[in-house]
Amino acid sequence: MKTGHVLALSIGLLAAAAPVAAAVPGVGGLSFVAINASEDGFALSSFVDLAAGTQLFVTDNEWNGLAVGAGGAFTPGEGVLAWTLDSTLSAGSVVRFSSVDSAANVAVSHGVVSRSGGFSLAQSNESVYLYRDDGLGGVLPLAALGYGSGFSDELKGSGLEMSAVALDGTVKFAEYAGDRAGAGGLSGYQEMVSDPNQWTKQSTGDVSALAPNMTAFTVAAPVPEPATYAMLLAGLGVVSSIARRRQGRRRVTG
Repeated sequence: MKTGHVLALSIGLLAAAAPVAAAVPGVGGLSFVAINASEDGFALSSFVDLAAGTQLFVTDNEWNGLAVGAGGAFTPGEGVLAWTLDSTLSAGSVVRFSSVDSAANVAVSHGVVSRSGGFSLAQSNESVYLYRDDGLGGVLPLAALGYGSGFSDELKGSGLEMSAVALDGTVKFAEYAGDRAGAGGLSGYQEMVSDPNQWTKQSTGDVSALAPNMTAFTVAAPVPEPATYAMLLAGLGVVSSIARRRQGRRRVTG
């Protein structure tokens, strides 16, 4: 193999092997995908890679209705979960939080979590937010899920007016039941997850033992265009022709 070909191949292999840098999550980077108000738990998915050491927070406090960076904050009085990743979280992963009403029993399926205040999920008029520090002494809401007549007004100023999951009525258990494998990119799922028509909900019965769907979100393999197939076949034809010529030369010189 010629030196130029070896160099090109080496560069290609190095590029393919290079790790994807984990992102600092922003609005739409994560979404709630399930809630169990009877068990006091929920699940969320990240549509971006999150690095080890990333710390995010979840609260059942309400947003005060003011804009982020202009007095926007969570009202005090309820609870906060501090969630820290102890290893990389791959994009598309689903993470479950359970027993969030108990400081002794609160648990998370990836990373570590601690609880402060009185975190408890109600079956009516409830809201739960995921957020991070904005680096300027304030907070940046990343995702929200809620139900009750006042939830839409509560969201004002949070930046989540178009991406929050807003459910109706009483909720004992609810989860996203839509597609998890057909989108062309992970960011495409955010709009699906925020659509309440893509959710199933239970408002009666004992649902305390129900676990959320932990199936990861994945990207559909792209379907090559007809022109791509034609180029591939043409390329194979050229390679085959060159190989036959070289073989013929060897026979002549041999």
